[in-house]
Amino acid sequence: MGINRPLPESILLFLGVALLPVYAFGSGGVQPAHAVLALFAGVVLIRNGIPMPYWAQFLFATCVYVLFVESFYAIKESSSSQLINVVYYFYNFFLCVSVFSFFRRGGGPPIAVGSIAAVFLVLGSYLLISDGTGVRFTATFNNPNQLGYFSVCLVSIFYLLYRIGSFNYLFAIALIGVAYFLSILSLSKAAMVANFVVAIFVLKPAFGGCRMTALWVVGILSVLGSLYWLYASGDMSDYRFVGRLEGMVAENDSSLEARGYLAFLEGGFAQNLFGLGSAKAVELVGHEVHSTLGSIFTYYGLFGLLLFSGALVIWARTLWQGFGLIGLISLAGPVMLYGLTHNGTRFATFWILFGASIAAARTRINCGWNKQDLK
Repeated sequence: MGINRPLPESILLFLGVALLPVYAFGSGGVQPAHAVLALFAGVVLIRNGIPMPYWAQFLFATCVYVLFVESFYAIKESSSSQLINVVYYFYNFFLCVSVFSFFRRGGGPPIAVGSIAAVFLVLGSYLLISDGTGVRFTATFNNPNQLGYFSVCLVSIFYLLYRIGSFNYLFAIALIGVAYFLSILSLSKAAMVANFVVAIFVLKPAFGGCRMTALWVVGILSVLGSLYWLYASGDMSDYRFVGRLEGMVAENDSSLEARGYLAFLEGGFAQNLFGLGSAKAVELVGHEVHSTLGSIFTYYGLFGLLLFSGALVIWARTLWQGFGLIGLISLAGPVMLYGLTHNGTRFATFWILFGASIAAARTRINCGWNKQDLK
């Protein structure tokens, strides 16, 4: 596979990824990274066209369906506020397919360098902003949950870049360790659980055969044993992230009702089939539904969920074929686990991960990855 990475697109993608942590305006609005990535997507798609493999067709159909549902309720309620969701879906669709198109032509380096720059930006903000008061750290985001989700996406992005040869194993582990540190700084329960659950798989080396696998197993068991001993002895009780995880069951905001999962019970058969619309669901819950799949089902019904799930199923199948079961768990596991308690559909980093990972997997399936494409 030959290299075809036009310089303007590479620079725009690098800048867009590097600026992902910078939230200069209120949540839900256009941030600097969004503007740069929109320009990147426009240039890529104008030059190369819009790729429409099956997963992209499902995503596009989801966007059109969201437009239909939100427009219906906008006309019915004489309010256009919910139409912003249509913009989110179409924007992320075009971002995702542009990253897919660019990554298929050897577009890994801009994402790799941009991700490292983003990490340094967040760590720099921690050194400059953190006052040691114990308040949940937000970095340059608007709230700590955004930092937590960013760390979740970073774990999978760094794992992907390792698997395609952009990073060696030790460098990837160091970067993944930093991403884990960011999730702890955020004190986001969803981010910490999502990252910790898949840690065993993410840290498994993809080389060395049985001997390296044996060393990996011994190392994992040793670490788990040490952590259990420290926890049982009370030596970890002073860490706030431990307290956050221990209190998950008792906290009211962790229940299904608090997350908005039960809002669909307020709708009839037709609304469960076609959706309540985002505005009605937010009115019932008091906030957006805090779930990736749950929000789609509540807002756009079973029909919308089936369309979106079609893209996810193809994504999962492609990752499994390209990177195996461990690769699937490491690439899709963190973001989908996080999505059980938060809505991740609007987060641009997730769609960059989606487009890049399915492009890399397709390349491995079709012809094998050529490391020369990454230099």
